Amino acid sequence: MKHYLIAAAAAAVCSAAMADGPEFKFSGFGTLSAVHSNSDTSDFVGTIFQPNGAGMTNSWSFAPDSKLGGQVSAVFNPQWSAVLQVVSQHQYDNSYNPFVEWANVKYQATDKLSLRLGRIATPSYLLSESRFVGYASPWVRPPLEAYSVLAITSNDGVDATYRSPIGNANNTFQVYYGTSTSKIPGGGKFQAHPGWGVNESVDIGSLTLRAGYTSVKLDTNIPSLQPLFATASGASAFFPELAKYKANDWDLSAVAVGASYDPGNWFVMSEVIEFKGDSILSNSTTWYVSGGYRFGSVTPYVTVGGTKSRIKEVNTINPLLNAGFNQALYSTSATQNTASVGVRWDFMKNVALKAQYDKVRTGDQSNGRLRVAQPVSTFRTGSNVDLITVALDFVF
Repeated sequence: MKHYLIAAAAAAVCSAAMADGPEFKFSGFGTLSAVHSNSDTSDFVGTIFQPNGAGMTNSWSFAPDSKLGGQVSAVFNPQWSAVLQVVSQHQYDNSYNPFVEWANVKYQATDKLSLRLGRIATPSYLLSESRFVGYASPWVRPPLEAYSVLAITSNDGVDATYRSPIGNANNTFQVYYGTSTSKIPGGGKFQAHPGWGVNESVDIGSLTLRAGYTSVKLDTNIPSLQPLFATASGASAFFPELAKYKANDWDLSAVAVGASYDPGNWFVMSEVIEFKGDSILSNSTTWYVSGGYRFGSVTPYVTVGGTKSRIKEVNTINPLLNAGFNQALYSTSATQNTASVGVRWDFMKNVALKAQYDKVRTGDQSNGRLRVAQPVSTFRTGSNVDLITVALDFVF
């Protein structure tokens, strides 16, 4: 994977330096992508924050993956620097209004220790720092099973990173703390207060190993679930087991481990995320494995992955309550499996053309990561959905 990250980082940038002043650099990235889904009862979306996508809304859609971003970096002296990143992509309100993804100041305290303050990428995955930069990865998108588990991509807060060599390896240890607010379709929002985490990565030549822990205290405002939460609150005096189904103070956590090996001509990578849910979100295990081989400028690849939710059904003496809560538990679960094949063609400098086919199978009684009509859906759970994506990724 380093092959693509180095290529992206080495892309031509426009820079201007002030005499005896800070040095500024501008770089940008983008994806123009079209996705086709054969489902007429669900939409494939690129993130949980998108209201619609490819499928029942439009059989072909540019919405799931298309985006444009720009980044300005400033270096004031060897100790102080800053970065601002702005991204435009399909949003909760069906717009493409730009939003600030990064805006932070960095202090290089020593040659090993750095501190950042501001809006910082949430370091949940192997590709957290580059998840919006399609050119930096072989696929048309990072595997959604994994990269949708912890969907909040940035925090407003602080982080500290300590880098040190250990024999032939380079070790990076990072801790962070912050808050975030994300709006979702239907007039709702998520608010993390706080989110924190710790992760460790080790680079040994072409091999990268990573392990991390994330914890989030989450408040929610999800209009479609408010009646369910109100019912739980009213009935919990008689059925104490329903008290956990609440809108606020969700205690969520995840352990993520990953590995990537990229000697140049080929690559293989994998991540596993063990998620601990609360309230209406069930515990789950998510994984993927991906590999490809580079034949000059052409890179075919395959990816398989899945999410398995472990749902603990409600079992009171009231069958109507049981049915209502269990339906909600299954409908909000993300159980699905995906098999993908694709190809990347680097046909010119800083530009890559990609094509990918995905076969998604949702779990029994689960919509997977697909968006379905509310409040009444005709989507048949436990079914297959075929996706075809063509994407043009670029950096500048």
